[in-house]
Amino acid sequence: MAYLEDDQKIRQIQSQLDIVELISESVQLSRKGNNYWGLCPFHGEKTASFSVSRDKQMFYCFGCHIGGNIFTFLMKRDGLEFREALEILAAKAGVDISRPRDRGRIDQQKAIISINNAAAQFYHQKLLSAQGDDARSYLSKRGITQQTIETYRLGYAEDNWQELTNYLLGRGFNAEAIKSSGLVKRSDNQSRFYDLFRHRIIFPIMLYNQDVIGFGGRSLGDAMPKYLNTPETELFSKRKNLYGLAQAREAIRQNNNAFLVEGYMDCIKLQQTGIMNVVASLGTALTEEQARLLHRYTEKVTILYDGDEAGQNATLRAAIVLREAQVKVEIISLPPGQDPDDLIESSGKKEFWHYIENNVCSDIEFKLNRLILATPVLELDDKIRIINALKEDIDNLGSIVERDTYIKMLARKLKVEENLIYQEYRQVHRHKFSGRYRNNNGINRDNIKYGKYGLQEKILAAMLKSPDLYDKIKSRIGIKFFADDVYQNFIREYERMDGTPEEKLHRMMTAHPNDSDASAYARIAMLMGEENEDLYIEVEEFIMRVEKKKAEREWQRIYEQVETLADQGNFQSIIRFVINIDKTAHFAREGDAL
Repeated sequence: MAYLEDDQKIRQIQSQLDIVELISESVQLSRKGNNYWGLCPFHGEKTASFSVSRDKQMFYCFGCHIGGNIFTFLMKRDGLEFREALEILAAKAGVDISRPRDRGRIDQQKAIISINNAAAQFYHQKLLSAQGDDARSYLSKRGITQQTIETYRLGYAEDNWQELTNYLLGRGFNAEAIKSSGLVKRSDNQSRFYDLFRHRIIFPIMLYNQDVIGFGGRSLGDAMPKYLNTPETELFSKRKNLYGLAQAREAIRQNNNAFLVEGYMDCIKLQQTGIMNVVASLGTALTEEQARLLHRYTEKVTILYDGDEAGQNATLRAAIVLREAQVKVEIISLPPGQDPDDLIESSGKKEFWHYIENNVCSDIEFKLNRLILATPVLELDDKIRIINALKEDIDNLGSIVERDTYIKMLARKLKVEENLIYQEYRQVHRHKFSGRYRNNNGINRDNIKYGKYGLQEKILAAMLKSPDLYDKIKSRIGIKFFADDVYQNFIREYERMDGTPEEKLHRMMTAHPNDSDASAYARIAMLMGEENEDLYIEVEEFIMRVEKKKAEREWQRIYEQVETLADQGNFQSIIRFVINIDKTAHFAREGDAL
């Protein structure tokens, strides 16, 4: 929240915007009871499981478990950072959130966007004019249709040193602002400006709202480099953006999968064929920022890089970056010397999909295959080296079933006994995963479900709904009984805040806009709005179970201490323990009477 002194303006924005109206812009909602329901915009479904509460100003999908407030919704829908969603909703609500020192930077960004949009239109018209004949001929030979030229606003920069510069100056843009856009450079003697792109096909790089933030240009002559991007500006960074995302984001979200390719033409050709969930990494090695950007839209990425050695090495590096961003990775190895554009051009969409379906594998299997191919004869030392090379990858898998699957695959492909590989890995797994789900204070995980909700969710919602019940639970069994870290952290943060339960929920959700925490908080808020006559009975039964377990642990502790004292012959201490036993028994009797 770089622009805010406190959360007062956030609350002002929330109070002036209605979440039902905001979500209705992209989701058809129908009222049922106190809430509104529709088909979730974040995953494909045929039965409405997406719920919006006007009272609580929150949404939650019971299918994909995404939830939050107006800021969360806009971030998820448009792939925005919190700051970006905040600026959009503040403008919508008529709330000024900028600080004086930020206004100059914001004005500069707006000026660059205006310059870029004007330049994109200029390049596009050039492509469609007589001067663009050669460029159009090149695109036609590459299989690009007129419709695609319009959709991606493709353009052409003539082989002219100052044509764009003069056009933009003629439109009234300031020379220094034009230079800040990266579209022009100043000559060595500082006497004049000249155009960056000359005799190139132009690929505008757009935001979700079609605003142009940068450009790529492919040379039509011998000029090097063959592909050239706008330099880093106040607005544009190659490492933070992906080509084609403006067109692909809805398809990526619906499929929960993105195809990642290397080049502009690969991306355009696949999307033109109808495979819309495709993006390109702007000619650079995939970056952490690009991986995180993808993760805003999908949980899985399928890498489809070129089939040459450089492309396959880049695939391995990209897989590591995506894994670190908590994205599931699949890989498709293309035939040597081919790229996605070549394959789809030569085979057509149907055969292309057939190839995809028959050649997809996980990143671990891809790495294993590469290691085996690089070792024509597998000696014992080679097998040990390959097993060790994959140990960390397999160890980092969160699922025991996944680890078991890959160990079996290793054994089969290396012709090694499974048991030997298990022995290699077992010690690491025991150290890493032992005790992960232990909990000595109450609810053991969240695997006991009552309808749509788990028991600990129901108890937390009941506590938030009733201050008296909150105090009762806190005084009798404390608030450390939640097994789920999300709810344990929630209750600690909740305790430190002032305000009503709803106010606290909104503030906590805004403080964690990118976490799964926001969805968990929205889920609790929805449960608070439901009527459940049996809820207080369930809570009371839970309290009694926890008290009983506490008493049992206290009895066990005293018994062990009495045994120790008896062995030592310390009878005076035993008498004191008899008094403690009486107190514990009295506590247990009170618990039984509840």
